[in-house]
Amino acid sequence: MPPRDELMEPLSARELDVLRLVSAGLSNDEIARELYIGLGTTKWHVHNLLEKVGVRDRLNLARRARELDLLR
Repeated sequence: MPPRDELMEPLSARELDVLRLVSAGLSNDEIARELYIGLGTTKWHVHNLLEKVGVRDRLNLARRARELDLLR
């Protein structure tokens, strides 16, 4: 897992958009509709976020994002 205060690889602007919506509790379908992207693209972004943040599920993704102050 990356150090508590940094990521090994920065998040893209779109990944930050997806992260905010995941953290707000939206489903992949809802995120896709909100951002006008395909469901497969949404799933890809979520997968990349999980890898970059170093967690295994959406709940821990949201928790870790708050810890890292990524939800501004």
